[in-house]
Amino acid sequence: IAVSNATKQDTVRLLGVDEKRIAVIYEAASSYFQPMDRRDAKRRIAHRFGVDSDFLLFVSTIEPRKNVLTLLRAFRQLLDDYRLDVQLVLAGQQGWLFDEVFELVEDLGLGDDVQFVGRVTTEELVWLYNTARALVAPSIYEGFGLTPLEAMACGTPVIVADVSSLPEVVGDAGLKVDPYKSDEMAVAMWRLLTDSDLHASLSAKGITRASCFSWDKAAQETLALYHTLA
Repeated sequence: IAVSNATKQDTVRLLGVDEKRIAVIYEAASSYFQPMDRRDAKRRIAHRFGVDSDFLLFVSTIEPRKNVLTLLRAFRQLLDDYRLDVQLVLAGQQGWLFDEVFELVEDLGLGDDVQFVGRVTTEELVWLYNTARALVAPSIYEGFGLTPLEAMACGTPVIVADVSSLPEVVGDAGLKVDPYKSDEMAVAMWRLLTDSDLHASLSAKGITRASCFSWDKAAQETLALYHTLA
């Protein structure tokens, strides 16, 4: 069982497994992730993390695969080119080779504009998704891409790297960018920060898209597959 077609193709290519022996059964976001009163969410986030302005959100472990360096360069370009009053909030624990991320924040002069909130609880994550203007997921590799799905389930538009499984999960419900082009990422962020119609459209599409994935469906498909093998 592979959690995405991208993972299936990687398994075929890297391990030489016959593709006929691989079934794709998608994961899903927990039902806990859903839209909530955004004013209440903003109040909670301001109280818990001190964030009281518009912000873009990144959710993941801080490590090279997650492409945080390109995200930071894109955010610096966003501030320089468009002069917007916005912050970047990164939620996730420190992984491997994280030092260069904090060094780049200092080198780019982003100390007042970027906030690391560390590992958060599920409840806090729901607040963050519901409050963020958009989730940015620039990872250069994901086997499935759970965080964009969680954000979409909360009605938060997403920007994802146009690689691996991320386009497969998001479909047409988010903006896709080249993960190696910070200027392209900056433009996508600017669009979701300034285009209310686009923001509303992707918010609605995201909720619809996220509803296509469920753990009940995954369980039923897994059981059906077991029956074919028994």
